[in-house]
Amino acid sequence: MLFNLINDKINLQKETFLIGKPVFYGTVPPYPNFNASNDAAVLKSAIESKGVDEDVINAVLVKRNNEQRQKIKAVYEANAGKKLEVALKKALKSDHEDICLALLMPPAYYDAFLFRKATKVNISNVVDMAQAKKDAEALFEAGENTKGTNVSTFIDILTTRSGPQLAQTFQQYTSVSDNTFPKALEKEMKHDIKHCLMDIVKCAWNTPAFFAEKLHLAIKGLGTNEATLTRVLVSRSEVDLKKIVEEYRAMYGTSLQEHIVKDTSAYYQKILIGLCGAG
Repeated sequence: MLFNLINDKINLQKETFLIGKPVFYGTVPPYPNFNASNDAAVLKSAIESKGVDEDVINAVLVKRNNEQRQKIKAVYEANAGKKLEVALKKALKSDHEDICLALLMPPAYYDAFLFRKATKVNISNVVDMAQAKKDAEALFEAGENTKGTNVSTFIDILTTRSGPQLAQTFQQYTSVSDNTFPKALEKEMKHDIKHCLMDIVKCAWNTPAFFAEKLHLAIKGLGTNEATLTRVLVSRSEVDLKKIVEEYRAMYGTSLQEHIVKDTSAYYQKILIGLCGAG
């Protein structure tokens, strides 16, 4: 339950709005002049062609957003008599198969992993200063100012406040403690719960930086964590991947695309680069 709430918190940050209109920071916008029947026919031909035309499969799946891919899936199954996922599993191999299937997952899949809609979570951008001060005091009393740690207070506040609200709470915390909130959390919590709650803190301060760090950890060192790489890029491609790519360069002095090219290969690499957008 705790890990579900933490995933809720990390991925329900409200996007920036200008004059009431949401700003799109994703890298995969809706494809113009979209035609599900045409795309389904193109995919069927690519899958059934001699040798399988993987470039065509990539071009269609990467350049359509999730809503459009779901429509393609429905048309493909109606016309071909079998699911598109089944056809792709038979036609593709290894990492390329995995990421194509990830692209075809319905939103509910990421609700379960990254995009869960928790009715408890407040996603407003409005900051309540009085509540921030009250929460800061409650966190101090539950941790540093008591024997032991009231873990439930930490979980309740950190998993039910918006990112901007938490950021203000962390600022207020320095008025009641000699420690910053991250330092206090480091001292009060242990093991997995500490790491999970620290992820929420990082995400509240800077969501793109949080995911940039996750991507860097997935790429650096021996081997590549393809599962994390795939999940983050696919799930954030219609949310804030453009910001994440920019943050990655600022944090590590190299573009995310350059690291992907260095650590991955073949069609899997092409899809990852396509999801990152230009740059």
